[in-house]
Amino acid sequence: MTVLVVGPAKDLPLNVRELIVSRNLSPLYAPDCRAACEPSLLAKADAVLICGEACHSWSPADRNGDWLSRSDARYQLELLADALASHRLTGVVLSPGRFGVMPGDDDPLMFAPPDASADELWGRIAAIQQYRPLLERMEEQVAGMQRLGKKLNEQFVEVDQELRLASRLQRDFLPKQLPAIGDIRFHVLYRPATWVCGDVYDVQRLDESFIGVYLADAVGHGVAAGLLTMFIKQAITGKRIYQDGYVIVPPHDVLEQLNAQLADQQLPNCQFVTACYATIDVRTREVCLARGGHPHPIHVGADGTCVEVRTVGGLLGIFHGETYPSTSLILEPGEKLILYSDGLEDVIISRRERDDGQTHLTPEFLGMVREPGPQFIRAMEDHLDAAEGSLQPSDDMTLVVVERLIE
Repeated sequence: MTVLVVGPAKDLPLNVRELIVSRNLSPLYAPDCRAACEPSLLAKADAVLICGEACHSWSPADRNGDWLSRSDARYQLELLADALASHRLTGVVLSPGRFGVMPGDDDPLMFAPPDASADELWGRIAAIQQYRPLLERMEEQVAGMQRLGKKLNEQFVEVDQELRLASRLQRDFLPKQLPAIGDIRFHVLYRPATWVCGDVYDVQRLDESFIGVYLADAVGHGVAAGLLTMFIKQAITGKRIYQDGYVIVPPHDVLEQLNAQLADQQLPNCQFVTACYATIDVRTREVCLARGGHPHPIHVGADGTCVEVRTVGGLLGIFHGETYPSTSLILEPGEKLILYSDGLEDVIISRRERDDGQTHLTPEFLGMVREPGPQFIRAMEDHLDAAEGSLQPSDDMTLVVVERLIE
């Protein structure tokens, strides 16, 4: 074993000389701490023993036995501690009044009494030598983990950039501008839980008299649900075009066709879709709608009274042959029809009665829904922003408002 001895080589303590002879050590010498910082010396050493005049400047400072050095000696020792740390070495300092490690968890110095026996010094140095390979392996493992962490961070950045791009592309498939025909207006609240959303909506003018509007929700959120929304958008067809004309597809037929196409895909992991589709006759203001597993739309009267528009219809994409009966209503001046995804149920629904299935809406929603469409959407956004956990929502949130203006 090679030990770097810091101190005058001709004036070493007896216990240090006995240690070198009895254990057949290969000593290297440095006259003081500054000289011991030489990298070529530290590279050859397995341990460092600091003694002699290198520590003679240390003296007691108070009756509690706290030991301090004069500024120059302390500075040199700190330099040596830094050099030892960079070479993954530990030094044993022979100094009166202090034992154990030097203050500071990162200082690689141990203190021993000047009169410690050669055997005691050997025990300390042997322990250093024994644990040094373990510390080196730990250092290698930490370095490996740091490299892995850097690589993972690069991959996370790449995935984040790809998800941002996917989010932007998904938004490009949503309506750029909502149509305004006569006294019928549309308003939307759209809040993905992550970059990619499992909700999709659209408002399309089918011809001069009809508008098609839908809101669909693929189970879950994230990439898998987001990919499914692209399939839904392509599969929903509100108008069939023939060589000699076209036909407006009724809502129940739209959902039946969508269910058949989803079921044909045999989606894994119990993947399914809920949706609500409606057509609006802008001449009569009649709304015809059908739903499949989706929250019931809410018909809001001009006075703010709210009634769920209930229809029967199971989840989409589970079984072939499902039917989705439609229902209709007339939008009077000042009334609204609200379609929403299940991510907003806690904001809109306070409770449902088990006996008769009656739905009770939250007071906050009842207060906001009385406002005209734009103000209602803004109030909903403010309410969601103020809610606990708004920065990390658990589900996608989408709401589509069909409003008839007051003449």
